[in-house]
Amino acid sequence: MKNTARSIIPLTALAVLLIAISPMASASTLTVNLNPKTGLAKVDSVSTTTIVFTYPAGSTVSNYFKNVSSTLNLKGSFEGSADGAKELQSSFDAGHSHVTVHNLTAAFDYSAKGNATTFVVNKMTNITAWVSGVFSVVNGSVRADLGWRSYVIRGALSFPFEDHSMDINLVGSSMQASLGSHEIAAGLLFTMFGAGSLWNRPTLNFSALSTPLSTWTKNYDASTNTTTFSKTISGQSKFTASIDYNGQSYSLSAISDPSGVVSVQGYANASGDSLVIAPTPASMTANYLAAAAVVVVLVIAAGYLALRSRAKAKTSIPASSFSV
Repeated sequence: MKNTARSIIPLTALAVLLIAISPMASASTLTVNLNPKTGLAKVDSVSTTTIVFTYPAGSTVSNYFKNVSSTLNLKGSFEGSADGAKELQSSFDAGHSHVTVHNLTAAFDYSAKGNATTFVVNKMTNITAWVSGVFSVVNGSVRADLGWRSYVIRGALSFPFEDHSMDINLVGSSMQASLGSHEIAAGLLFTMFGAGSLWNRPTLNFSALSTPLSTWTKNYDASTNTTTFSKTISGQSKFTASIDYNGQSYSLSAISDPSGVVSVQGYANASGDSLVIAPTPASMTANYLAAAAVVVVLVIAAGYLALRSRAKAKTSIPASSFSV
């Protein structure tokens, strides 16, 4: 398999920039770099989440939240045998894939700030995993299976950062972590929304990418020898959970507007959820060469006209006359 892959694409880098439809993710991206030379894929999942909790000014809740300000930064490296890595593996398996997680790094960052009417948590989860089992050779052609790209981690995704374990996926865990030293505020928020579906909503959710790649918009750039498949989900989606508490209204909400791009070095065709590396069609190569030739001719013509203009300018300068 490796020899066949090398003969067709000596070093293919497949970059997938995908934005998920996860309701709590305002800018989730997935980047996958596939390298048939090593047989490994680097999967970089980034989930940026903004959670907004609103409450009436002057309320009891406002008094507990308006002075909250906290940040947290955690990261670590883990083997494929770690519980978090196994959870990621199971989410890939749900996409009917044969990829295997070998190791990964995980980072969790958030900042939380409250004022008289609003408490905002900005959270980023970044998981970089190295997996195998993406490539296969079918009838002499290299095929990259991306059926697992629309993975969703439904439950908690916990890693032992430093001296304690932390769930870096669910909304509720992020909210509780941001209020770790504000027990009363955390208790009020849990009382209002702890049993709701928004509280248990995952932020690592790439379900928007489940439509076949063959239905995405394809473009081949001969100048860079790159094939791209793009998908945009038009319109913003606002997700809100609200509740009346002691006669006053409170809400927990977020907005998402996802899109996605799949980019592969070389010419590729999409077949369902797979990309097949293929020879560049002769017509496209000819068109690119013709376009390049036109550019060269135009450059030469421009240079010639510039030289001619200078020559005319020199001959048109009248001789100077001097009198003594």
